[in-house]
Amino acid sequence: MKPMMSEHPLSQADSSFHEKALAYHQLTLSYIARGAPLDQLLDRIAVGFAQAYPQRWLAIFLYDAQSRRMQAGSAPRMTPALVTEIQALPADAPDGPDFWHRFHRLAASHGVRFTEMLPLRSFAGHVAGILVVAAADADSGFVEDTPYRQTIGAAVSMAMLSIERALVPGHVLAPQEPPDQAYERMALAIEGSGTGIWDRNAVTGEMYYSRGWKAILGYEDWELSSHLADAYQRIHPDDLPYVQQTIRQHFEARSDSYQVEHRIRCHDGSYKWISSRGKVVARDEQGNALRMIGTTTDITEIKRLTEKLGKSSRMLDYLTSEIPGMVFQFKVPPSEPGYFTYVSEGARETYGLAPQQLLENPTIIDSVIHPEDMPLFEAARQAVFAGAAHWTLEFRVMPPGQSVRWLRGQARPRRLDDGTTLWHGFIADISQSKAIELELQEFALTDYLTQLPNRRYFMQRLQEEYSRIQRSVTAGAAVLMCDLDHFKRINDSLGHAVGDRVLQHFGRVLKSQLRKSDTAGRLGGEEFAIILAGADRQAAADFAARLQQSFASQPLLHEGQHVRVTLSIGIALMQADSIGQEQVLRASDDALYRAKEKGRNCVEFAPLVFPHGG
Repeated sequence: MKPMMSEHPLSQADSSFHEKALAYHQLTLSYIARGAPLDQLLDRIAVGFAQAYPQRWLAIFLYDAQSRRMQAGSAPRMTPALVTEIQALPADAPDGPDFWHRFHRLAASHGVRFTEMLPLRSFAGHVAGILVVAAADADSGFVEDTPYRQTIGAAVSMAMLSIERALVPGHVLAPQEPPDQAYERMALAIEGSGTGIWDRNAVTGEMYYSRGWKAILGYEDWELSSHLADAYQRIHPDDLPYVQQTIRQHFEARSDSYQVEHRIRCHDGSYKWISSRGKVVARDEQGNALRMIGTTTDITEIKRLTEKLGKSSRMLDYLTSEIPGMVFQFKVPPSEPGYFTYVSEGARETYGLAPQQLLENPTIIDSVIHPEDMPLFEAARQAVFAGAAHWTLEFRVMPPGQSVRWLRGQARPRRLDDGTTLWHGFIADISQSKAIELELQEFALTDYLTQLPNRRYFMQRLQEEYSRIQRSVTAGAAVLMCDLDHFKRINDSLGHAVGDRVLQHFGRVLKSQLRKSDTAGRLGGEEFAIILAGADRQAAADFAARLQQSFASQPLLHEGQHVRVTLSIGIALMQADSIGQEQVLRASDDALYRAKEKGRNCVEFAPLVFPHGG
């Protein structure tokens, strides 16, 4: 049987849906055969159609020839007001154009558009009711293809069969009618749908097959025997034990129903895959099975597609497992949290988690994100939920029992018609390249001799500190310029190598005096600069004194002799009303110049630098 909907290419989901629809129809037929209540059968037919084609819905009305009126059989999506007016509509000729035109106009007055109306005729040819199909609001572009027409035909046939079955008094049923006649009618109801009906006498082993069942295997109506032994010979030898065991279990009442999928030999010698479902409908007083009826559906195409999809899935898994990184698909339904629909094995190499863990609980990623990067990661995630055009992020993770690693994530979205967004992306481990990047960055911003920040980085930090102060009324900082006194003499008398050692020694002393919030850098030669975050005049003076004392008390030792060097310092305060960071640095440099003029080895403060006119 072809799929119930063919507007889109087949997928794994389509195959599964198709199998469920076939099972739904088969179960409905078995309910009809067992004499289920008419209202329940008609409701089941209407609901099944709506599930298969959400763009449309159907209603079934029964015709009362005595009152010449319609009675609602099943109209689950029709308003009570419209149902009432339809039941009051005269129907002298319910299959005539006059009644149909009045029916259409009445429905249109309630905003309902019927696409077709089909009479339900009894086996005697009388009109027993009508089946109407209505279009939903989202019906534009709907294609009435062959599978759709087959579904309409099956609904009409099953509705007719249900009505006919309900009209037969209980005492007139099966005992007075040969099973091959009764079930031939049922077979006609689904002729051409790819489903056939069988009836087994569990005592004699005699089998009855409908015309549709025989057509599945390519046989004419007269070509198959009714012997059970012949039936077993058609089953593929590898599947026969499984089929026989399943039947025995059901005959022994160890299962509610009989359901198997197996291969069966056709008239031309080839094999098809079929799905058979059945149930014992009669047992003797000892519980022994007497009669069993069921349906058989050709699922060869479904099996072929399933196998093809399985191969594609295995190929995808193989390819993604060979890629160094994690391939993923992330689904975000409207107004709902997102979740993974596919995760490759690379999840173990990136997050240190198994793919199944992410599929079952996508938020488990939060447990391995580096705490410092979590705010950034969460902001990016919320942007995804809000409909961002792309996702790109570099962040750190801390997998259990492993070292910190850097990851780079990239993904792009695809919007679906129902508002869902599918994100297809890739997570790569960039730890090695990130380490090189950070090393190069540090190299570019660090003075190679003293390992202090160089002038470029110091000026960047000075700009950041000035911007911070501008955002606060009360914040401030002190900027210090330091110079090693008579440094040229050391180079001239002891050599540049010793001079370099003196610079390195001062760098170490300076680092020992800094807080985490402070920044120091070598601007060039023997000049150093310091930013004391949040420091006022007194705090800056105290720091300068400690630095001079510490440097003086720890002279460099060269060839058994102390190389004593003094330190001159200029200080400028940087506040919210300062002109700018460069002017503050220049003011501290001017203060340093005055300290040298006053004999060196002293500290000088610059006057406060205010905006022009301040």
